[in-house]
Amino acid sequence: MTAENLDPRVGELARALETLAEGFPDPILLVAADGTIAGATAALAVRSPLTREHVVGTHFTAWAAEADRELIAERFAEALAGRTVRFRTAGRAGDGSARAEVTYSPVRAGHRVVAVLQYAFSIDEQEERERTQREADELLRIAGGLASFGGWSLRRDTAMLGLTAQSQRILGFEGHPTVSLADAIETFAPESAEAISLAVTRCFDDGTLLDLELPISTPDGRARIIRVLGEPAEPEGRPPFSSLHGAIWDITETTAAREREALLQQRLDLTLNSLGDGLMFLDEAWRISFVNDEALHLIGKQFAELEGRSLWEAFPELEDTELEVAYQRAVREQLRTTVRTAGDADQWFDVTAYPTATGVALYIRDVTEDERTRRQMAQAQRRIADQAELIDASRDAIVVRGIDGVVHYWNRAAAELYGVSADQAIGRSIRGLVRVEDAIADEALAATLRDGYWAEEIPCTTLDGRALVIDCRWQLLPGDDGVPDRIFTVSSDVTQWRREENLRTRAKRMESLGTFAGGIAHDLNNVLTPILMSIQLLENSETDDGRRELLSTMESAAKRGADMIRQVLAFARGVEGRRERVSISSLMEELDRFAHDALPRGIRFSIEIDDDVPDTFGDETQLIQVLMNLVTNARDAMPDGGELRVTATRLVLEDGFSSEAFRMTPGQHVVIDVVDTGHGMPAEVAEKIFEPFYTTKSVGKGTGLGLASSLAIVRSHGGTMQVYSEPDRGTRFSVILPVITGEPTLERDSALPARTLPRGRGEFVLIVDDDPTIRLITSRTLESYGYRTRTAENGRVAIDLLEAPGARVDLVLTDMMMPVMDGAATTAYLEEHHPRIPVIAASGLTSAGGAARSAGMGVAAFLPKPYTTSLLLTTLRDVLDDAAGRSDDDRDRAFPEIDEVPT
Repeated sequence: MTAENLDPRVGELARALETLAEGFPDPILLVAADGTIAGATAALAVRSPLTREHVVGTHFTAWAAEADRELIAERFAEALAGRTVRFRTAGRAGDGSARAEVTYSPVRAGHRVVAVLQYAFSIDEQEERERTQREADELLRIAGGLASFGGWSLRRDTAMLGLTAQSQRILGFEGHPTVSLADAIETFAPESAEAISLAVTRCFDDGTLLDLELPISTPDGRARIIRVLGEPAEPEGRPPFSSLHGAIWDITETTAAREREALLQQRLDLTLNSLGDGLMFLDEAWRISFVNDEALHLIGKQFAELEGRSLWEAFPELEDTELEVAYQRAVREQLRTTVRTAGDADQWFDVTAYPTATGVALYIRDVTEDERTRRQMAQAQRRIADQAELIDASRDAIVVRGIDGVVHYWNRAAAELYGVSADQAIGRSIRGLVRVEDAIADEALAATLRDGYWAEEIPCTTLDGRALVIDCRWQLLPGDDGVPDRIFTVSSDVTQWRREENLRTRAKRMESLGTFAGGIAHDLNNVLTPILMSIQLLENSETDDGRRELLSTMESAAKRGADMIRQVLAFARGVEGRRERVSISSLMEELDRFAHDALPRGIRFSIEIDDDVPDTFGDETQLIQVLMNLVTNARDAMPDGGELRVTATRLVLEDGFSSEAFRMTPGQHVVIDVVDTGHGMPAEVAEKIFEPFYTTKSVGKGTGLGLASSLAIVRSHGGTMQVYSEPDRGTRFSVILPVITGEPTLERDSALPARTLPRGRGEFVLIVDDDPTIRLITSRTLESYGYRTRTAENGRVAIDLLEAPGARVDLVLTDMMMPVMDGAATTAYLEEHHPRIPVIAASGLTSAGGAARSAGMGVAAFLPKPYTTSLLLTTLRDVLDDAAGRSDDDRDRAFPEIDEVPT
């Protein structure tokens, strides 16, 4: 059926529809009551491949998807019944690609429905538009967050400023989407009010783009820098404009980075311009981008003459020269290349080309003096080679050899140094006369041929087996035709000097290690003191045998740790003790008894003492400890047996002798050598043998502190120790002690006899220590034994407590190392202002005698950390009883005539 066969009224409606809805974006169909399409709008051809000619006159279900035909027939029937129907389809016929929302509206003529108006739009397209818009909005939001920018708008009539959420966050002004322009200026940038007002007015009046960079202060106190961009909201209109819009961009970090970059560039320029040599940067096109001041001075030009110009344009004289070849090779092969070239006025320069990622860096060094010196040296060396009789008088070994290594000249000093006569050396290769590692010899030869000169220290071995360290200087000599054909070498024997230098270096390293170890030991003593006292305090109240055994094990471990710390302190600070005459014979007898008990039968032990060996002054216990440690080490070095020999001899060092490495002074000394035939040590092990915590024994067999503490003991006696060892040939330890003149000074022995732990009698003890753990456990321990305690974290707090009204203190127990006011200052103050209050000093750093002296007057006793409960209680009781006795004596002397004191 065609449109002409339809009801005339339907045809008129179809033509009216096509005319009235010509510009409507979605297609509209007019369907007759029998289902024939009577008309269609032009949008049909835009939205689909169909035209009016295709569909008009066909049944409307012919263009529907198979799955939708039943549904649209039902909905069409409802529309013919007079109801407007809206529903969704699955897709169009043919490809099923698009879903649509369809509306059927009945068209009446009088009281009868003569047609149905069908309106449809694509759901897929609508959803795609909505999704695209949402994604664009989200991308804009993310971009705004990442780039720290937001939007704003401003109306001229209201002067109200609208801010997006991101702008509010940038300004720290959340919850204020609108604010007056005046309030915004006053809140964020009052100092820029004039500039802002002027820029806004110009943008409103003539459309001048607004672009301001402003420092602001947000309401929450943050200082930021923002950039404000703006333009008229209706740019196609005519000024004056009614509204503006734009963006706010947080450029704080960008500005800071720009300032940092400028500062770095300024510093770089200053640094490069401060160089004493010239520096020039070229880009990939050989254009000059930077020349420092020294380079400008050397080449005699201004930077304005060079900037941006090609190197070959600025210096045309360089083309087709050795320099150009070197530069091109440096860039092509990415190799550093150095060329020496002559300038004006007999000047010489070393120009080094460094390939970079962006071009080439040229390093220019004035070597005029060096070149003159080199030329003069070459002339002098030629004269020396020609005058062999003068060279023979030199104390350095002078050798002239060919490029191939064959010796042409060999002076007397070379013969003495290498143990080969000139007759034996001349005509032979140098490598057959002096053994040097091939890699070292090849590198030296290559450097000499490349640079013309080489100087270095090298190890070598002579034909008779002597190991030497030689300071060599090689100079390339030209032949008569100007081509280098010989090498002039000057060699000095620095073997002994290098050995002494290594020993001095090792001594300094040991001293540094000692300082470090001493600091660690002090802190560990503070850690072990409360642990040891806590264990003993818990042990007193523990009745379970199993727990008491665990506590006993913990106490033993803590004491072992304390012993190790004492060894560290002995290494770090030295040791103190008795200083009395010590008989070397007595030492040897005691060592002999120890050796017979400690050594297995497979080791043969002997002692030899010279008749003229003098006695020394010192602590016999400490010295025997050193010797026992050496014997024990020797035993461990001979697991399969061997021979151990101990000798004692006299050593006299003449006046003028000095050795920084061995710390020995002129005078008489006793040398005790402990020599074994064990497995020995390589040189690199022997160099470290006295370092703390260094051990060659397996895990659990040694702490690495024995030899370190032994060295500390010997040094505290004014002596030193040396070791010599070779692998599989045994080891010799030498203990060198001075024969000290004068009388010894005796130190008080801090060892206390074992006795029942005394209790307090209600005395008040003021505990002063910066470690809260030590204060707590010491306080609890003393209170459990009948004392009353108060605590202070430093001397200043202790004095405030002591001098408070009504304060009672019978004894002060103070640490020596504290912040604010240390123990020495505290004891000095107490001695001056409270001399009747006894003071006990405690420290984890020094021995008893040393700490007492450092504290000055007023120290009644000293407790070395970590101290035990027994030592603490015994010392307190002794000091308090001694103080009470002194008080009674003072009272008797003050009132001798009074027999009874009234109560």
